[in-house]
Parts: sequence; structure tokens; C-alpha cells
Amino acid sequence: MGQHVSAVEGFAHGVVGADLHVGADGVPLYLLARWERVDTPPKEWLAELPSRLLDARHRVVPFTGRDDELAAYRRWRDGPAAYGIRWLHGPGGQGKTRLADEVAAQAHDDGWLVVTASAGAGQIHAPSAGPDLRAADTPGVMVIVDYADRWPVSHLMLLLENRLLARATVPVRVLFLGRSDATWRGLTSALNAGHLELASERLSPLTGAGDTRRHMFEVAHRAFQDGDEGVPAGVGELLARPDFGLTLAVHMAALVAVDARPLPADLAGLTLSLLDREQLHWANRYGRGGRLRPDLMRRVVFVASVCGVRPSAEAAGLLSDALPGHIDPVMAADDHAACYPADDTQRLQPLYPDRLAEDFVALTLDGHDAPHPSAAWAGPLLARLLERDPAGSSRPWLSAAMSTLAAASLRWPHVGARHLYPVLRSDPRLAVEAGGSPLAALATAEGVDLDLLVEIEPHLPKGRHLDLDLAALTLQRRLADQRLAAADGPRARGDVHVDLGYRLNVAGHREQARTEMAAAVEAYRIAAAGIPADPDLAHAVMNLAHTQLDVGDRSSALASAEEARDLYRTLAVQDPPEHEPDLAYAWMTLGTVLAALGRHREGADACGEAVQLYARLAESDLDQYEGELAGALGNRGIWLHGLGAYDEALADVRRASAIYRRRAATDPNAYLHEVAASLVNEGMQLDGLRRYPEAVEVMTESVAAYRKLAKLRPDSFEHFLATALSNLSEPLLHVRGIAEALAASAEAVEIRRRLATARPAVFEADLAVGLNNYAVDLLAAERTGEAMDAVAEAVAIRRRLAAGDRATYTEFLASSLNNQGQVQRALGQPEGAAESYAEATALYRELTAERPAAHRINLVTVLNGSARALHDLGRHDESQASAEESVRVYSELPAEVRERPGVRQLLEEAEEVLHG
Repeated sequence: MGQHVSAVEGFAHGVVGADLHVGADGVPLYLLARWERVDTPPKEWLAELPSRLLDARHRVVPFTGRDDELAAYRRWRDGPAAYGIRWLHGPGGQGKTRLADEVAAQAHDDGWLVVTASAGAGQIHAPSAGPDLRAADTPGVMVIVDYADRWPVSHLMLLLENRLLARATVPVRVLFLGRSDATWRGLTSALNAGHLELASERLSPLTGAGDTRRHMFEVAHRAFQDGDEGVPAGVGELLARPDFGLTLAVHMAALVAVDARPLPADLAGLTLSLLDREQLHWANRYGRGGRLRPDLMRRVVFVASVCGVRPSAEAAGLLSDALPGHIDPVMAADDHAACYPADDTQRLQPLYPDRLAEDFVALTLDGHDAPHPSAAWAGPLLARLLERDPAGSSRPWLSAAMSTLAAASLRWPHVGARHLYPVLRSDPRLAVEAGGSPLAALATAEGVDLDLLVEIEPHLPKGRHLDLDLAALTLQRRLADQRLAAADGPRARGDVHVDLGYRLNVAGHREQARTEMAAAVEAYRIAAAGIPADPDLAHAVMNLAHTQLDVGDRSSALASAEEARDLYRTLAVQDPPEHEPDLAYAWMTLGTVLAALGRHREGADACGEAVQLYARLAESDLDQYEGELAGALGNRGIWLHGLGAYDEALADVRRASAIYRRRAATDPNAYLHEVAASLVNEGMQLDGLRRYPEAVEVMTESVAAYRKLAKLRPDSFEHFLATALSNLSEPLLHVRGIAEALAASAEAVEIRRRLATARPAVFEADLAVGLNNYAVDLLAAERTGEAMDAVAEAVAIRRRLAAGDRATYTEFLASSLNNQGQVQRALGQPEGAAESYAEATALYRELTAERPAAHRINLVTVLNGSARALHDLGRHDESQASAEESVRVYSELPAEVRERPGVRQLLEEAEEVLHG
């Protein structure tokens, strides 16, 4: 196996045995590389700077002090799970990187393929020296992801779907490292765990009892000095302080102890001592021929600590603004790199460890009272680093800068109050553009100005956004607590509950969203007492209907949807321009709820009201209302499908699809879901019309679209992917054969079973749909035993659901009973088949009386099956009666239906029984 990657005037990346995910700008979103032991640099070079000695990557201090944790991770690694994911979090300096590096070293020594993943967005990385990531003949694959809390959740999702992990035939272990578990909570809400073993733990502080800290101090002290001068006095008292639960704090104390007598009294004093020594090196280096004066090096280190590693050309541009005009920025970047090396394509390596860089930035900015001089230039420079470029775009280093500043502000309040918050007040959209992790840190910061959060709030995404949903919810919760406490009446409380409920729903917390919406309705009812129709109440009742439907409470959803429709009817009479759009949406909501209850005719009529209103509104404002018109048309098409009116449904759906495709031509990502959904809908109508090749074509396109969406946002789109796959399986069986049909229906069941296991109340009905289709394909593949298992499970689920909601689930139960009868006949169980067909026949007679256009064909089908099963049992009179009824019902089909492909065969089957 080989791979050839080439590039012109630059370099390219390639991997073997894994995926390389690349952004729209051509830059990899992340890079994978084999973990290898790195030789410790020469001690003379390391000793020049405290930051070099403290950098965990240089392995100056041998691993010590975390034996219990290391043993626990070994047990996790060697456990039975096929795919295990852990998130290790704790404050900066707690020892996460050192522990993970030792876990990696042990796995490597035991033969595992160990891989590191580093974020790549916005940066150019040199090609990996070891791109071959094939895991053949290894006990397992382990991936270590440091700074995972700074990754967008969508990029973490792509990593977990990488073929290196998703297609591994050996055990997989992924270890994420981060300061908090906020990103983990967003990731797990998107994962729908399934076969994954997930766990998160906070790395505990070093115990102050016993000899743990002192032993670590002694090991580090020996590593930092040439000889063994012994431990200085006063160490025990210092190490007993609460902030010395950090591994980094103990190492800092050991390093300062090598050079300083007496030791500072606290961690802040250690930090100042080490930063003084760092800056002394800049002066000594300049005196030995370095090109940057110490004061200028301080500026460059400040920029590097705020902005992080940048491509060389970008770094030079940054420094041209940060340094006085007569300094060559390229020379400055190169001289800084000689002190703080980056690879050949990058500059501005920040101070390490991160905590030291954050403290350096904080102490350089004015507003603190520590005995360390601030710099007058630092505040204005920071503001310039964060401001937008001339084109109005945020800077590519914004996320890194916000992460550093948010972390620094936790220990140094002046960083936020005097520097970060004023910048964000002048441009609050920057807080959102920085990404989910910095925004969540800002929203939870103890000293954050809540008025600033209020200014940021309008810039949050209005709909779902995988990378920002959790941070937006975090911000909304913080504001909700304050606003509820300050609310001056029920209407104000209702406003808070609506806003929080919306964010909860967007983030996938549907049950909590319903609770908040119910609280909003109750508050608005009190506020609107005596008012015939209140807009706030109408809006809240509509939202409540949606959340009730989301959690499967259909009867309550119907009552809410009807109330919302009635309220908006009154409001639309009072002020048509203001409330007719709301009334249209209320009609569409009511149609959706009615259809969910099995009342398709009423659902289609309600959507028809919405179509008329939106069509009239679109005549005067196409941009505003054409999308809503498409949605109403699509919904009406679905409910018409339930009535068997496939031709009418197809016309509606194609009209909607044309609108979405036209919009997607200018903004594909914004309308990908809508296009995919309309294709599913169109395929259903074509399948109902038995135009199977056309159905396969459009449904295949819909599956491809939902695969893309489900990778980015599983919590929102994975169940749509399962629906598309399940629907595709039926026409595939007619066009491409059993193998492809079975693969599609099997994947749909796998997804739906995973979702139903996590949330049965929401997804169990979908699982039954998947099992029903899967059984048909298994039967066609002559895997009758498996087909029986699948269809029996579908019948059991649907029987239970129909017992509680007959109107909704009767037709689904009838379908599964019909399929069960087919499988039982194939298994040579005619008595069971006759019973299944008899029950299905009774149900389809009821359904045909209610909706003849939708169910006459189904009744013919099940009567034919019943006739054959009864014939197998020798019950010829009953068999003849079923066949005669089938012929009669067939004759009632419209002529255009009888002419559809495959429909004539139903008559031939009945006549075969009659004349056989």
C-alpha cells in the first residue's frame, strides 16, 4: 500500500489508514501523528529558561506521584469495551498532560498504536514525519487529544468518526484532556453514546497528607539541579498550602528552590520569581548578541502568549503592529523563535506551561497590585490584537486569545474588568465568534459583568449550532438566574422561561425545555388575565405544543396547538400584517400534531390553510415567506401521502423542493437539511406511486445529505438519516436488489436502536418502523429466522403503543402484522400466519372505511395473504371468501391506481387463489 502526496510552492499532508479532514480554506481541521518518545533536549539549553524546564513535553522531571491514576487508566485501556472515550479535566498545571503522556508511553511499550491529535484550524502545520497510521497487528489504537476543550465540538465529532477509529478492528481508546468538562457535555449530548463507553473525571489535586507532595518536590528538585544540595528549609509549610495540589506548583517550587533562598511564601511569589528569571535571560541573551532588546522581547512574548503559534508570514504581520516602526518584524519573529522554537513554518511559540503564559499576560497588563511592573503599551496593544481586520472579519487568533484571557481573568480579575470586557462591550459579537469554549468560560466567570452577557446575547445563533449550543445555553442560564430574581411581574418571568426553554430545546434538552415552556405559559396566563388574546401567551402556547410533541405527549400537544391557533385567529383579525404570519405557523403546527395523532385528513387541511396564508404573504415579500411556504407545502405533502393521495403530494413536495434548491444554490449549508428533507418526502411519494427508479435516485441523494449533517450534528440529524435509509431500502429492493436494500435497512435499525435505548419515549416508535422494513428485506434475503425476530419485535412495540394511542398507531400495527404473516408463511407456520393476517385484515377494514384512498391497496394485500394462509390450512371456504373480497376491493381502486406498476399483480394473486 502506498500514497503519493505532492504540493507546489508549499507542503501537503497525507495519512495512511486514517482520514484527513480539511476545512474550506484547505487547512486541515486537525492532524494525526504517531506518538513517539522525544529525547530530552540538552540540559544546558533547558536551564536557560524556567519555561523550558517546566514544559511537560521536555520530560525534565520523571513522572511521579500519580500511581493510582495511572493504574486506573491501564485498567481502562485493557478493559472489554470496543470503543472507550474518556475526558480528563482539571485546572491548568494539575498534571493532565504528564499523566496522559505516561499513559501513552505505557501503551506504546505494550505495542499499541498511539496517536496524538492536534487542532489544525487556522494554522499551517509542518507535515507529520510518521503519516502511516495503520493499526494492523497491534493490540489496539489509542488517541491522545490535549487542549480538547478548545476544539469546536464539530471537529471532535469528525475525529471520532475518523476511519482510524470508526473502522478499527481492534479496541479503540480516546483520551481527551481539558481544563473543564463543558465541551465534554456538549460532545456527549451529540454522541448518543450507543456502543461507546463514555466517562469523564476530574483529576484530583495532589493530596496534602503524607509524603506525596514532598516526594514529587524532591524528584523535581534533583532533576533541576546539577548536584544534590538537599531540600531547603520551609518547604513542608509551603507545600501544605491548598494551591500546591497542582503538579505544576510543586515543580515551580522545586525550580525556584534551586536558585532562590528563601522560598517565596505562596504560588504567586513563585510565579513572579520565575518570570523575573525568564526576563533576565532575555537581557543576558541580548548582551551576548541577541537582536531583540529585553523590552522588545517582552512585547513579542506578550503577542505570542495572547495569539499563540501562527504561520510565519502572519506572525510577521502581527509584530509589525506590535513593535516600534524601526524594528524588522521578520527579524523579531526569528529572534523570538531562537529563544522559543517553533517548527520551520511557524513563529510565536507561547510560553509554556500555559499557566505561566497567562500569568505573564496578566502581569504585563496594568491594573494589578503585584510587585511586578506592568507595561503601558500592553492594554492598547491587546485591544488592537482583538479588533477586526479592515474587511470587518474577526482575527484568526481570536479563539486562542479569548481562551488565554478568560483563563487569566480567573486568577487576575483586572484582566477581565479593565481589558477584556471593555473590548467585548465595544464589539460583543467577538465573544460569539471566538467559539464555544471561550464563550462558556466567559459566561461562567465569577466576576463577569452580567450586563456584558446581555449585550452578547443578541449575537447568539438563532437556530442549532453544534459548536455554540452549549455555550449559548450556559450564557442563557446565567442570565435567567439573574432575570428571574429581578423579574417585576409574571410577564417578565414568562419572558425568561421562554428564552431559556428555547435554548434548552436547541441544545437537545427537550424535557427541560417543555418544563420551561409550561412555566412560561402559566406566567403569561396570569399576566393576560382578562385579555381576549395576548401575543406573548399565544407564542408561548405554540412553543409548548412543539416541546410536548417532541417528548411524545401528543394529546397535550393537540390542546396547546388548538389554543394557539384560536389565539392567533383573534389576533390576526385585530392586526393582520402583524399576526397573519403567526396564524399561518399555528395552522402548520396544528396540522403536524393532527397528523402525529393519525388524523391525516385534518392535518392536510390545516396545512392547506397555512399554504394559502403563506402564498399570499409571499406575493408581497418573497424573501421573507417563500421558505415558510415551502415548509407548509412539504408538510401537506406528507399528510396527503398518509391519505394515499400520492400525485397531489408529489406536486406539493416538488414545489417545495424547487424553492429549497433555488435557495441552496446561493447558500448550500443553510438549506442542506431542507433540501434533504424534501428529497425524502419526494421519494416517499414516488415509492407510493411505484416509480421505484426515480425514488431510488432522490432518496440516495437525501441519504448523502443527511450523512453529512449527521456527522456534524448527530443529536439533531442522526434520526433523520435513519429515516432516509429506512425509506430508501424499499425502492432499492425493486431496483438494485436485496444486498443494497438490506444494508440500508440494517443501518437504519442500528441507529434507531441506539437512539431508542437512550430515549425510548421519543424513539421507540421509529425503531419499530426500522424493524418493520428490515424484516421485509431479511425475508427477501431468505433469512427468515432473523426476519421473524425483527417483525415480532416491531409488532410488540406497536401493539404496546397502539394500546395507549389507537388513533396514531393502528395503521402501523396493521403493517407489522401483515409482514409478520408473510414471515410466518415462509417459516411454514400457517396457523400463526392466518392469525396475523386476520388481525391485520380487521384493522385495515377500519382504516379503509376512514381513509379509502390510503388503505384500499393495503387491504387487498392483506386479504391476499390471508387467502393463501387459509388455503395452506385447508380452510378453503374462508380462503375463497378472502380472495373474493380482495377482488371486490381491488375493483374499487381508481383506474389510475390500478395502472401503477405492480398493482395489477395484486389482482392476479387473488384470482390465482380463486381459480387455483
